[in-house]
Amino acid sequence: MRKFITVLSIFILTLSVSFAQFKRQREYSGFFDTYYYRGPITFTLGGALTTYRGDLTDGLGLKGLSYGFSAGANYKVWPHMVFGAEFTYMNLQSTDFNTTRNLSFKTTGYEFQIYGRLYLIDEIVRVAPDRKKESQYTFCKPYIHYGIGALMFSPTLNYNNPSAPIPSIPGGSSIAMVIPAGLGLQFTITQRSSLCVEYVYRFTTTDYLDNLTFPGSKKDGYGLMQAKFQFAPTAPKRRKKYSLPPPAQYDGAKGTETWKTRKQQNQNSRPQKEEYQLPDQYQNQDGENQGDENQNLDEQNPDDQNQQEQPIEEEVAPE
Repeated sequence: MRKFITVLSIFILTLSVSFAQFKRQREYSGFFDTYYYRGPITFTLGGALTTYRGDLTDGLGLKGLSYGFSAGANYKVWPHMVFGAEFTYMNLQSTDFNTTRNLSFKTTGYEFQIYGRLYLIDEIVRVAPDRKKESQYTFCKPYIHYGIGALMFSPTLNYNNPSAPIPSIPGGSSIAMVIPAGLGLQFTITQRSSLCVEYVYRFTTTDYLDNLTFPGSKKDGYGLMQAKFQFAPTAPKRRKKYSLPPPAQYDGAKGTETWKTRKQQNQNSRPQKEEYQLPDQYQNQDGENQGDENQNLDEQNPDDQNQQEQPIEEEVAPE
């Protein structure tokens, strides 16, 4: 155990020194259509309340509450996406919901997992003065936790009814694969520190977490209700606010060309429909031109008017 802690400490120290030498660069993600910053590397330390669900529980398994501790590190790779690794030490225990069997168990477990987080809300990085205000730190960010890992455990089963044979395996260390899945909230404390509250349930590939199995029983599982303190030593510090004069008017390019801006530009570049306008000689001005036109028509065609006024004689066919 001491060797493992020593190796883990050296690994974390090496990562912190190596990532501290790199300067954060703003990058663009075409998939999310936004700018973002990679990293920084963040170290986590947490305490957990463990729950067990298996052959000795009925329902949520609230009779098997215990404790655990975790330590790990994560790194932001893309917008809304964080990947990391975590080591967890835990105790699992429970008493039998069936009091006639009078059973109980206790398990010490060591878990290592590689996980990912999908943040539903992420920071905004502005790309032009006319866009949204840049906010590198959001106070509350909900996320989905998922991953894969391995669990090494040592179960011990206790019962006081020897007349009833209980199928079990001998005590000892066993290894099983786990699939963590859950939800969490991250609260920002400072630019370098934050607090995560999450519940992650582990689906396992073993039915012997409690050193017990029954015919037709399902695989055992366990969950961790955990509070983690996160610290990023290489994150930028909070900058002091200076009273600067207002910036000059910006007349340059507006933001970055994307499919959204191109669509707006195409709509603006389309020719506008022009309304048909009558020539000046046909336009009326307060009714005066219309009267002049009628008078001119009468002067130009007096014969036509006389022809219209003469009666039309009907032709009589000869008998």
